[in-house]
Amino acid sequence: MRIHPRGPIGLAAVLLAALASITLGGYASSQPAAAAGARIWAGRTAEIEEGLKSTPIVRFEEIGTGVTRPRRAYLAPGGGVESFTWKPLRPGFHRGYWESYKSEIAAYELDKRLALAMVPPVVEREVDGERGAAVMWVEGVTSVKEMGGTLPAGRVPGHDVRKMQTFDNFIGNPDRNAGNILVDAVNNVILIDHSRAFVEKKDPPAKIERVDEELWNAIQALTVDDLRALIGPLIGDKAVHAMIERRNRMKKTIDGLVKKRGRGLVIIPSDR
Repeated sequence: MRIHPRGPIGLAAVLLAALASITLGGYASSQPAAAAGARIWAGRTAEIEEGLKSTPIVRFEEIGTGVTRPRRAYLAPGGGVESFTWKPLRPGFHRGYWESYKSEIAAYELDKRLALAMVPPVVEREVDGERGAAVMWVEGVTSVKEMGGTLPAGRVPGHDVRKMQTFDNFIGNPDRNAGNILVDAVNNVILIDHSRAFVEKKDPPAKIERVDEELWNAIQALTVDDLRALIGPLIGDKAVHAMIERRNRMKKTIDGLVKKRGRGLVIIPSDR
């Protein structure tokens, strides 16, 4: 997993607009089903989570980038995980932004519940008396930043782009940028860096043009009680209710787009 400095304000909006325009070309419909690629946690989540929690740390290495100064922790052999990114971000406002290591964990737990499979495993761990998020280090990936800031036309399936945008709007993630969108060798999109998500703001942070049908149905099926049980202890009740209100506002926008353009151009099946 590569950690990059957060981009300037407005980069996320520019990037998402560029990604959305790529999906309009229709190339994604001819893409085959994506292989596992760097998503090696598929079918091994329990093993990897336990490895992240309990495998002894051999050494730390400064990553050298990122305003939150994360470090890479290398683990002893035999735990199923080679290393993780250590992010002991205490919940609170830093440099004008909400930051919390618990938001990293919440994003992963919600990813699992929604069967998204785009957020690498994250667990809470204590290191030298300090609690934080241990984020599985993903190998064999390239960030969009390393690609020059935009995705090469035709490389990434449109459904992954739509899922990313829909997920970010639901969790209120204002910080999606070229440094935290990763692409592996078989063109899967992997998402990292969610410490600023799950804010109490009720407006979706990015413009909505299209949504992935499967993911949108799964999001709509979640109840307040589901979210309280799943991630309430991590993000708090106000943030849970903000998610519900963002979903309501997303639905209002999506319903309006369907009325204007037709369902087939707005709510897109995952195989397209």
